[in-house]
Amino acid sequence: MRNFLTITAVLMFSFFMVSCGDEDPKLNLYDDENEATDEETTNDIEETSDKEAVDKTAVTDEEETNDETITVPDDGPDENIEVPDEAAFEKIGEFNLSFDGKVNVDLSDYKSIKGGTGDVNFTYKGTPYTFTKLTLAFVFQLFPLAILQQNNVAIMWLDSAPGISGAVETKKVFAFTFPSTTQPGQTTLEAAQAFAFFGDINVNVTGGQFDIKCVRAAAYIGNFNVISYDGAWANLNSSGNLLDPSAAGSQLPYPVCTD
Repeated sequence: MRNFLTITAVLMFSFFMVSCGDEDPKLNLYDDENEATDEETTNDIEETSDKEAVDKTAVTDEEETNDETITVPDDGPDENIEVPDEAAFEKIGEFNLSFDGKVNVDLSDYKSIKGGTGDVNFTYKGTPYTFTKLTLAFVFQLFPLAILQQNNVAIMWLDSAPGISGAVETKKVFAFTFPSTTQPGQTTLEAAQAFAFFGDINVNVTGGQFDIKCVRAAAYIGNFNVISYDGAWANLNSSGNLLDPSAAGSQLPYPVCTD
């Protein structure tokens, strides 16, 4: 299986972080302070002798350097580390999901994969959707599907059941990811580093292929309730807002769906 989870959980968070980090109002305050200091320094030089002007300029420059070192840089980096403001992105929907089922670790044989129960209800640009249980070939109940890869768990719902012919099919997908070290209890998506998104996926069930094609909406702020989780089985629910990913520009790890 491809690196479905890693490129979803880690990079989906990073593109929100980088995109909002450019809009720091303190950068303007920093420039204004320098302009004001430079103007005051010029006025002082004009009113004194050449020697006194040189001395005062040297002292002023030293004071400016000390002020910059102590105050300005401390404000900038701290704010860049914080979770970005959700208001920077357009809200285009909401989601509410629940899942109860096995966390699969081997996708090489679809007949041995065990799907879980639970639905995801969401709105996307005013249109409501419900993705629920899906059965392959009227026998194998495969979705929603929870998988463990590296240090994360990903749960996927599809809009319709794929075939078992071995051909690659493009489906609509709603996915939810969270770290495999998550503990039971109520928390938030951002605190747990959990994420959700709606998009398109290329699927070949018999080949164990699940490749994200494009993203339509993403969520990183919301509620996350872990009823039980032991690494092999997960019972949880979550809800939150879906945001327009196009605001992230080139930082998005996948293209934005255009249709």
